Amino acid sequence: MAQSEASKQFSFRLPEALVEQIEECTAGIRAQGLDVSRADVVRLLLNHSLQTTRCKLDLLLRPVAGKKTQPRKRN
Repeated sequence: MAQSEASKQFSFRLPEALVEQIEECTAGIRAQGLDVSRADVVRLLLNHSLQTTRCKLDLLLRPVAGKKTQPRKRN
């Protein structure tokens, strides 16, 4: 997947479960015939999240539909 603008390297660590989800997403996109790298998929997911939520906390913390959440513990 070609990039049209200059980019900077940005490194971070992710939990293993999240890496597995990214791997599954990458495999799914490749199965549809697109030649993407894991980094391409992370960029797509980050861009989609930023465009969708505009970093509004209420949208970022909204539970996923159909997914049960654990009540938060208060100190």
